[in-house]
Formats: sequence, structure tokens, C-alpha cells
Amino acid sequence: MKRSPIQRKTPLRSASPAKRKPVKRTRQKGVSDVRFRSEAYLRFVRSLPCCVCGAPANAAHHLIGMYQASGMGLKAADSLAMPVCDGPGDTCHRRIHSEAHLRWQQPIFLIDTINTGLDAFPEGSIHDALIEARDFVLSKEGKE
Repeated sequence: MKRSPIQRKTPLRSASPAKRKPVKRTRQKGVSDVRFRSEAYLRFVRSLPCCVCGAPANAAHHLIGMYQASGMGLKAADSLAMPVCDGPGDTCHRRIHSEAHLRWQQPIFLIDTINTGLDAFPEGSIHDALIEARDFVLSKEGKE
């Protein structure tokens, strides 16, 4: 049995219907991060004892879950960091993330760390950022 091609009743609209123009997508410019960043201050924070257990700290834990300071891929400013011990197992760093009573004590830990930092950095940009961070935390806690 011989097969014949199917005859179209209506003509094609264009010669090449599969060709489509690519959709132009506009790129959004990245928002520059204006949060305070200081490796010197983070080194200082890591040198302090852990704010939870008092052991030597080896990590600077940034504030989480409060004041909209972090989240959705954003890290809080370095002035909102506190010293914690970190490593394998059930460490204070992991406990702050998992235990609610430690998360709610973060403002106390922060104020203690910031006050110690103000003594260590009596002037300069770090001092100014710490004053701003302390005022921010106190205003959020209603203790101005």
C-alpha cells in the first residue's frame, strides 16, 4: 500500500513556524550590602569567652531570628555578633539555633559583647558601629 502525504486544507502562516524571538529579560542590579563588616571586630569577638557556657570561643555568631536583622540569605551586621564555642557535636552555636530560651537571650549576650567591644575599641569606625548597634538593640528591647 502506497502512502501519500497528507494535504493541508489551510496554508501555513509563515515559512518557519518553529522560530521564535527570545524574550528579553532585564537583569536587576544587585543591591549593595550596607551592613557593617569588620574582620578585626570579628577576630576580637572570637577571642572572648563563649557567651553561653564561658568556654573559649572560636566562632562569632551573628544575631538570628530577631529585629529583621537577618534572613533570606542575609547575614546580620558584624556589630551584631557574639562569641560562641563551635565544633562537632552539641555546641553552644548549635544550641542557640535549636533552643528557644537561648535565642531569646541573644539581646543580653549582644549587649555584653558590645560593651566589651566599646572598651576595646575606644574610637574609630568600629566604635561608632558598636554605639549604633547598642542603641538599636536597646531601642528594640524598650530599654533606651
